[in-house]
Amino acid sequence: MSELNSGEQFLVNALADAIGRQRMLYAQGPNGNTKRTKLWDEFGYPDTVNFDNYYRAYERNAVAHAAVHKLLDSCWTDNPTIIDGEEKDEAEETTEWESSTTKLLSKHWAKLKDADRRNLVGRYSAVLLQLKDGRNWWEPVNRDVVKALGDQALVKLIPAWEAQIKPGNFDIDTQSDTYGQPVSYNFNEQPVGDDGTYGTVRSVTVHPDRVIILCEGSEDENMLAGVPLLRAGFNKLLDIEKTSGGSAEGFLKNASRQLGIEFSKETDINSLIKQAKDEGFDKLGDAMNDKIRRMNSGTDSALVMQAGQASVLSVAAADPTPTWTAAANEFSASIQCPFTIQFGQQTGRLASDEDKTEWAKRCNGRRWGFLTDYITRVIQRFWTLGIINPPQNGEVTLAWSDLLAPSEKEKIANMQAMAQVAKDTQQAFGTSSVTENEIRAVGELEPVTDAKPPKGADESAKNIDPLTGKPVEQSIETRQPNNTAQQS
Repeated sequence: MSELNSGEQFLVNALADAIGRQRMLYAQGPNGNTKRTKLWDEFGYPDTVNFDNYYRAYERNAVAHAAVHKLLDSCWTDNPTIIDGEEKDEAEETTEWESSTTKLLSKHWAKLKDADRRNLVGRYSAVLLQLKDGRNWWEPVNRDVVKALGDQALVKLIPAWEAQIKPGNFDIDTQSDTYGQPVSYNFNEQPVGDDGTYGTVRSVTVHPDRVIILCEGSEDENMLAGVPLLRAGFNKLLDIEKTSGGSAEGFLKNASRQLGIEFSKETDINSLIKQAKDEGFDKLGDAMNDKIRRMNSGTDSALVMQAGQASVLSVAAADPTPTWTAAANEFSASIQCPFTIQFGQQTGRLASDEDKTEWAKRCNGRRWGFLTDYITRVIQRFWTLGIINPPQNGEVTLAWSDLLAPSEKEKIANMQAMAQVAKDTQQAFGTSSVTENEIRAVGELEPVTDAKPPKGADESAKNIDPLTGKPVEQSIETRQPNNTAQQS
């Protein structure tokens, strides 16, 4: 092979550079593979995913629906305790402010939870405050009127999907406290998924005073930068559908008795075509499909042929479990949920206990992080607008129950183990290494106080001779034998 001249070498280098640049360009796409740049097209994955894709997956995909509600219900298994001040300020008796605020929120916990559900599906969601302040929604809240009415000014909370509420203009004043935040919102009252047949088709402008945005994962406070729960594992949801749906479709086709008709070379096709047309069919194939359809519609049907041979078209169905499990594990990893928690217990007890612990840590972190910030902002908005009074300590704290706390059954088991330790150490060393109150503390029981001495008991009572009722010294002298007569 002869060496390339300078012109040919230049063309080869230019072509190599062009291919390299093209691969780098493709690598910047969603696939990221520089060699197989159309992998996602071949797999059927969309290049971009929007709210409609997430919402349809949540509505129709069983795994996606279960993932959203598994996290939602685990985090909202109970409601937090509202504390006026820091957590260390929690008193044994609830203050008047804590009681009134808890009573107000008890009417709206369901709406606050539903707004969180919508936040998990989309990039963000919103809670709209409907107030009796005598003004339109696009105007600032009349705080004097709201403060005069108190909690009676709050009509209801309205959860909204991402598709229902959009930001209007943004504050571009760098000296403003609300720089980068919307100065208005556009709220579409039409329910998501409704084509206008049943819901109201109306759009209104809403002032930011009346809107609270939930945007999980957007630490820069940009509502458009939220992270949907289903985004990272969306491709795996499609794989799960293809695997389970393909397996079901294969089973259906095998069960439908699809037939293949083989005619011999002596068969008069023209005669068959003529008979088909005489019966009103345009083609012979239409007549054959009609006969087979009638046969499959009944369980006792028979197919009689003179010059043909029928055979069932079927294949051995493959077991979808390994493929489905691999995709399901990847999806579970994307939402940080153990497989056994998402899809039920599949392994031994030890692995299941570890999975429960990891899931409890995940939910605890979300409760003490995002949900605490969300509910705190709701309460702060309430006292800012005058719906409730400000807390006496100037701040509010939420106390959640610990999802890692042992159950009643586990508490009893721990107490039994501690009691066994006390028994063994008592027998081995003559004294127990744990006390009764330490065992009660493991079961979260109140400690037992020391027994009080009887009334009137003092140290002097210990020096009374029980036989004579006199002090010990005098009793001894009285009871000493008289040996004088014996000596004389």
